Order: sequence, then structure tokens, then C-alpha cells
Amino acid sequence: RLGTYAASSTTPLKLAASKATVEAVLSVLLVYGLVHVDSSSSSSSGGILSIVSDTVSEVQGFFRYLGQEEEESISLSWILPAAGACLWTGWITCAYTIYAQSFGQRYVNPTEANLIYSTQPIFSAVFAFALLHESLGPAGLVGGTLIGTALWLVANNDTQENEQEDMVDETLLVVEKDTKVSKEEKQTTTTIKS
Repeated sequence: RLGTYAASSTTPLKLAASKATVEAVLSVLLVYGLVHVDSSSSSSSGGILSIVSDTVSEVQGFFRYLGQEEEESISLSWILPAAGACLWTGWITCAYTIYAQSFGQRYVNPTEANLIYSTQPIFSAVFAFALLHESLGPAGLVGGTLIGTALWLVANNDTQENEQEDMVDETLLVVEKDTKVSKEEKQTTTTIKS
């Protein structure tokens, strides 16, 4: 669907702007909701409720800390990295990738785009290994191998189907040429007999 909209009814910049706006509004609403939830009534028995309770406590603790720091000056050594992280996350990892995705889908069919997106976990693991010196466990290796194998099978199958379609097209062309030659021969024979 994005390929259809990106190619005809809007520009990549408008798509990126509308998606980023929706994400920003939903993020602000989430933080607002987390700040105003009563964290003392949530249970810490485990599972998803425990995660939500911990998140609520962390967000509320952060805003309490900021409220205490208003009386004192907040140091630039704290603000600059936080502002840089927010700008990087907003501009590069969100806005630019949305723009690049909607721009690129004008020129790539949906099947190929899906195959390209499927490589994301593999590239994430490679960059984490190369840049952050992270290690990949056995489950990660198995997962990466399964993704790579699936991509190879789909791409190989697609190539074979295209070759088969080309062979069918060539066969049809040969049959059409033979049919035309036969008709021309019949017309020539009929003309000569008359």
C-alpha cells in the first residue's frame, strides 16, 4: 500500500512528516499517562504488570528528579548528551528512515521491499558485533542462519519463476511466429493456385 501512496498521492517528505507527528503525539501521551498513573497500586508479582510498574516508577522518578533540580542549575554536561540523543533519535533513526523508506518504495516493488526489510535483524547483529563488540549466542546464530536461508530460498525461487515465465514467453513467441509463417504460406499457396 505504501508503494501506491508514495508513488502517486503524496511525497516522501509529507509521509515522513505525518508519521513522525503521529509518533511524537503518541509518545507525549504515553509519557503523560505514565506520569499520572498511581504506581503504588500496581502489583509487582511478575510478568507484564511488573514491567509496566517498573516503567511507571522510573518515569515518575525522573520527573521528580527534574523537579528538584529546578532550584539548582542543571549542568550542561547533563543537558547536551540528552539533547543530542533526542535529536539523533528523532532526526536520524525516525525521520530520515521514514523518508528514505517512502522514497525508496517508489522504485521497488513490495515483494523486494519486504525482502530488504527482512535483512534488518542480520544487519543489526553485524553492526552490533562490529561497532559495539557484542557477541552473538547460539540462538542468534541459528536465527540469522534461518533468516538468511529463507531469503535465499525466496530470492532463488523468484529467479526460477522469472526464468520459467521467460521460457513460456519465448515459446509463445515461437508458436506465434510459426502460426504467422503457416498463414503466410497458405496465403501464398492459395494465391499461386488461383
